Amino acid sequence: RIGKHQYRNPIYLAKEWRKALDNGVYASPAALARHFKVSRARVTQIMNLLRLSLEVIDMISSLGDSIRYPIVTERKLRPLVGLSIKQQISQAKIILSNVMHNQT
Repeated sequence: RIGKHQYRNPIYLAKEWRKALDNGVYASPAALARHFKVSRARVTQIMNLLRLSLEVIDMISSLGDSIRYPIVTERKLRPLVGLSIKQQISQAKIILSNVMHNQT
């Protein structure tokens, strides 16, 4: 969480962790997990979001890093990873419409 009512966009978190691993900041996903005090499985779950289609990653990224409500979460995005690109985009639009509806 960021601040009192701010949440991290999981796509930004996944990109940040991928960059840190690629740049050698952490020797392994396990080392990253230890640093952030999360499980190795949690690191895998977050990193798997980068397997979403580029269109969906861009759609979710368009919300920015800090989001007011935990509507766009890794848990909600996780089922999209195994879908076709067309299905991913369709489901992402539904998730984003819920975000927009709840921010009004």
